[in-house]
Amino acid sequence: MKNNRFLSFFLLVIFITPCISQSRSDVPDAFASIYQTKLDDSLAVYFTPDAFNIKADGSVDVSDELQKAINTVQETVRYGIVFIPEGTYRLSKTIHLWKGIRLIGYGKKRPVLLLPENTPGFQEGEGKYLIHFCSDRPRGDQTRISDANAGTFYSGIRNIDFTIAKGNPKAIAVRFHAAQHCFLSHMDFRLSAGNTGVEDICNEIEYCRFYGGDYAIRTVKTAPGWQALVLDSYFEKQSQAGILTEDAGLTLIRNHFKDMPTAVSIKKDRSEKLWISDSRFENISQSAIIVSNENNPRTQVNIENIVCIKVPDFLSFRTNEIKIKAPSANYLVSDFMHGLRYDEQGSNPVIDTDYHLIPLSKIPEPVNTDVPMLPHTDTWVNLKSLGAVGDGFHDDTEVIKQAIKNYTTIYLPGGHYRVTESIVLQPHTNLVGLHPSITQILLRDSTQAFQGLGVPVPLLEAPRGGKNIVDGIGLNTSGINPRAVAAKWMAGQESMMNDVRFTGGHGTYNLNGRDVPSYNDNRTSDGVPYRKWDTQYWSLWITDGGGGTFKDIWTPSPYAAAGMYISNTSTSGRIYYMSSEHHVRHEVRLNNVSNWKIFGLQLEEESGEGPYCLPLEIIDSRDILFANTFSYRVSRVSTPFPYAVRAMNSSNIIFKGLRAYTWTKFFFDNTLFDATNDWNIREREISFLKLTGKKANTESISGQIKKLAGGFEFIDGATTDAAGNVYFIDARWHRILCWDVREEQLKVVCDFPISPISLEFDTKGNLIVVTHFQLRKTAFERGDVRAVSLDPSNPEGTITELDEVPIESVGTVKSIIYQASRHRMEYNYFTGFSTPVKTCFVAKDGVTIIPNTPDIGQTFSLKSAKPGEMVYVSSSASQTTLSGRINENGSMSQLQLFVEEGEHSNVTDKDGNLYLAAGNLKIYDKTGKFIKEIFIPERPSSIVIGGKNGNTLFICAGSSLYSYIIN
Repeated sequence: MKNNRFLSFFLLVIFITPCISQSRSDVPDAFASIYQTKLDDSLAVYFTPDAFNIKADGSVDVSDELQKAINTVQETVRYGIVFIPEGTYRLSKTIHLWKGIRLIGYGKKRPVLLLPENTPGFQEGEGKYLIHFCSDRPRGDQTRISDANAGTFYSGIRNIDFTIAKGNPKAIAVRFHAAQHCFLSHMDFRLSAGNTGVEDICNEIEYCRFYGGDYAIRTVKTAPGWQALVLDSYFEKQSQAGILTEDAGLTLIRNHFKDMPTAVSIKKDRSEKLWISDSRFENISQSAIIVSNENNPRTQVNIENIVCIKVPDFLSFRTNEIKIKAPSANYLVSDFMHGLRYDEQGSNPVIDTDYHLIPLSKIPEPVNTDVPMLPHTDTWVNLKSLGAVGDGFHDDTEVIKQAIKNYTTIYLPGGHYRVTESIVLQPHTNLVGLHPSITQILLRDSTQAFQGLGVPVPLLEAPRGGKNIVDGIGLNTSGINPRAVAAKWMAGQESMMNDVRFTGGHGTYNLNGRDVPSYNDNRTSDGVPYRKWDTQYWSLWITDGGGGTFKDIWTPSPYAAAGMYISNTSTSGRIYYMSSEHHVRHEVRLNNVSNWKIFGLQLEEESGEGPYCLPLEIIDSRDILFANTFSYRVSRVSTPFPYAVRAMNSSNIIFKGLRAYTWTKFFFDNTLFDATNDWNIREREISFLKLTGKKANTESISGQIKKLAGGFEFIDGATTDAAGNVYFIDARWHRILCWDVREEQLKVVCDFPISPISLEFDTKGNLIVVTHFQLRKTAFERGDVRAVSLDPSNPEGTITELDEVPIESVGTVKSIIYQASRHRMEYNYFTGFSTPVKTCFVAKDGVTIIPNTPDIGQTFSLKSAKPGEMVYVSSSASQTTLSGRINENGSMSQLQLFVEEGEHSNVTDKDGNLYLAAGNLKIYDKTGKFIKEIFIPERPSSIVIGGKNGNTLFICAGSSLYSYIIN
């Protein structure tokens, strides 16, 4: 452990930069009812006694009627709002909240959903929910209810409290496993013994208070595997921990934990990307934070500005049992970092811990929020009452312009408000909706003011220096408006954009709830034939001194040049969770930007739109913090890309928690590329990295690396024959090639209309090719994984599909072709590696099998072994390599963690040394001791040992084949 190692610029400014105050009388208390009057919306359902057979005094069970209200929304507009007025509503069973439906309370006091004492059904089992966030409602005679998932958008609960009375130890208030634009907001959870407030977490929890129970939040990875944000919330008297978590990308900002054993506990043997800032721990009896799996780079912990009051142990590590003790009764944790760290450009990364604890003689005031509250609802003016139609066809431009001229806060009830020219806000204009899918301001295709070539034309414009709020609205530029920018934002640091959807692409629905098709049948272009991707300016353009708070933003329109472009501003800005995805060239661009903090930026590339998309570009910028940044490529992507982040001429760019990952073979070759200094970072899991702008020290061991052949797009799947020749795949061209070690030249083995994945030989010298069978019924099928066999000297005349049979039906097994890299094994990798599979492919020799595992279609490397032989298996998902014995059924036994390092491939030499293709070539001896790292000019994907003398390591790496002589 090290102390006083570094204090970042961002920690210092927190003590000298005032935060936005929320003490104005024109806004409600964040922890009181924020919607104190009824809001008229003709598309919504109101849960009132005149519409449903209920009482709002807690005397009768309203479960069936509340489900009926939710079902009514689903049956009419499909996605929408159920308004619940002030009162107490007694429940006795699980309420299913279907995809895209929001429950919103209103009244002088927030409505309360009550589970009375000793309600039958909540005493036994694994847990029963009061509200269950679900996917689509079952149709017809279907009865299976699906949990919310990566395709569950727009669901939410706001301004409603929960009370679980005693005698319900298995009750869980909310099952919250969902995706973009789903939230729990402005709620109190009053829990009893055994209860959990929220099980699992997706995008956002804000202004929630949790009292009692075992846990306030108990979560695993979010449905899409992205970050989860908990903002401005309060936790008190949980008996086990405030939050129990694993791999949720947990981003905690301005939260208060009080009177509990532990504030945040990471599950045993699990990792977490944990960010905590501007928060308070008070009267925590055990360690405030418990960190697990601390020796693995997937564990990233970054903490800033935490006030600790009566917290004797700030943090403890489960594995090595080290504790960080309090320096005094009260103290400040100004900075803490644990994980893989780069001290400076070009330095060798190490897993380490750095922190700075400062004794306090006086307790500072809590940090004020910088998220502006909306004005009281009695000041809102309903746009439809002013004459707007909102049917998507009538032109509502003039009504909106007049409303902006005459009123401050304009409420847009459900509707699609068509405009034909730019909507320009005044400096204090607020536009408020409650559901960004059903409440949109939109252009129709080919709107005249947005046609032709010329400067960008905004659909919505916030003026320079404004204090504007835009909340709960979709901005839709359609597909054929080439000069369109959805929002040009020049408003100042006290402005806010929240819960805004830049419409287009995935999750786009018509006003009647029907899906707008994202793709054609081949997933190669738009679902609307005359719309072309990448034909508009950026969706969100923050420029010319623009700044403020941007929270819960989803910007996936494939028509836009980027989801967000920030340019030419030094005004303070904050982003709290943004999902920018599915663009063609860029997801996010920053140009001449400073003084921004970006928390929970999620970037994603799809196969149709984004195989060549650069997720994050930073140019001529400085003094920017990125916290918990995830860059992801979906499993359908079939083309590699050189980097996830590219920076040019930029300095003091700090990443705290950076992850570049994918469920496909076709990774980012590098996580970050500093173009100015020609510096690549290949590690995929990084806890701390600072771009200083200085030239990198890039000296590294190169050994005897020799380039044999190049000009490929992406090669992997290597294997060798008995003579030491190397066979490998160039996936882009569906080719199998051979490096002849005697002639020292490259040969094409075959070029068939199959999609080879990986290669290995059986005992008779037949080349086995695992392949994707390309014939598909729909655009969303990847095709089945098959295996073929061929004679490399006569492939056209010998290619034969291998039979897939139950493993138990196979007789004698002399050779097992196993995966040296397992792709999707994360935490339960011991179970994943050891679980028998049901079927296998039988090679032509009759004694070799290839177990058909669930992830065999994503492996980089196949290897052969005899039953009972000791082998190694690496996992890019878990960043580990395990040792174990291979069984006849293809499973593994006697599993042990060998090293906390692993990625695409591994191989052992005659002395038992292990070579890992993991960013570079990393070598360990047979005891697991690190020997050295060898720099490869490109990221290695697949490695094998062959050659005339059997002492040459061949390395498939990106576009080239390399060799290394083993001493």
